[in-house]
Amino acid sequence: MEHLRRRLAELHAELERTDALDGESRAALEEVLRDIQELLARSDEEQREPASLAERLREASRHFEDSHPTLTATLGRVVDALVALGI
Repeated sequence: MEHLRRRLAELHAELERTDALDGESRAALEEVLRDIQELLARSDEEQREPASLAERLREASRHFEDSHPTLTATLGRVVDALVALGI
């Protein structure tokens, strides 16, 4: 979990540095990040619920992989951390 928390912190920092995201993309990413934070706050038993967070992040990253390669790479690391946790 600590690995995922570090990756989320990286993603938050990258979003703060990225000015050129359109409102819809930023809102979608922020929604997924809130969902991840809520998931992390749950107990281990509750975390076994089916979740599509990793897929939602993948979709978001596809939207701007050409225009924001650093953000896309950071999103990829968050997805990898989610997958490693089975989320």
